[in-house]
Amino acid sequence: MPNRDDIVAEARKWIDVPWRHQGRTRLGIDCAGLVILVGNSLDLINYDTTNYQRKTHGQDFLNHFRMNMDEKSITEVLPGDVMLFRDRQYPCHAAIVGGTPNALTIIHAYARVRKVIEERLNTEEWLQRRIICFKYRGLKN
Repeated sequence: MPNRDDIVAEARKWIDVPWRHQGRTRLGIDCAGLVILVGNSLDLINYDTTNYQRKTHGQDFLNHFRMNMDEKSITEVLPGDVMLFRDRQYPCHAAIVGGTPNALTIIHAYARVRKVIEERLNTEEWLQRRIICFKYRGLKN
């Protein structure tokens, strides 16, 4: 059964892959696609969806994660978890948490830089935009 380190290692394999809305290959991937393909590759999830807009309006993006992952407190986030972020008021961006419990990072397909990157979570931008945290179901620890 995979553990948190396996999730982070798998997510890091996607660093520098180009960003593409609703992409699901190494030719291009988006933030939700990264979470889905990492989970699929480790047999933690068995689903996919491309039924979302680039700029979400409402709770559909959030509900997709709620149906397929276990919600947890944002204050208890650990490497290997999935964090959602808002743009204005609605959730619209997902990232896999990396780093260590004392120095968290996020691994995400980021449209602004047009590729998958890993960066510090504790920047003002990301701390203000984070809204919810999830754990892959079936995770060992």
